[in-house]
Amino acid sequence: MARKMYSGPQVDVSFDLDVCQHAAECVRGLPEVFNTKARPWINAAWADTPDKADTVREVVARCPSGALHIEEHTSQDSTPEASPSEEPVELSRNEDKDRYEAHIEGKLAGFAEYQLTHELVVFTHTEVYEQFEGLGVGSVLARFALDDVRARGERKVLPLCPFINGWIARHQDYADLVM
Repeated sequence: MARKMYSGPQVDVSFDLDVCQHAAECVRGLPEVFNTKARPWINAAWADTPDKADTVREVVARCPSGALHIEEHTSQDSTPEASPSEEPVELSRNEDKDRYEAHIEGKLAGFAEYQLTHELVVFTHTEVYEQFEGLGVGSVLARFALDDVRARGERKVLPLCPFINGWIARHQDYADLVM
């Protein structure tokens, strides 16, 4: 499964083309955000206030296929994360290389490497390539990887990687994954 992530200041919206039924509920419901003629076609940056973010949540909730999903911003601390990318970030799990990957415009933007044990996903290294630094790639990659671990429900996380460890520390709703 490959989801594309569209980052905004209040919420991120992810989209899975393989699941989409093309019912166009999103396009009809909020054309300011969901515009198939624009690139990128999801403008999550529009949701720059809590009220607008609520509107996006309502429209995404009406998606009949579940192809659209809201990724909540949960950090309550005063440390801002990097500005999100204007380009969609395509996220995937590459089991052949034991890593989660982020691609922008078809180029590998970054990855989070892991090792599996019977009980753990051990995150060992996260890297975002220099030309993609400052775009929020690391944050959406961390969120995607940890959401995947949670969804699989098979293992806990051991965050040896300083980036993943720090990200979890700033997003306490992921602390339950840590062994």
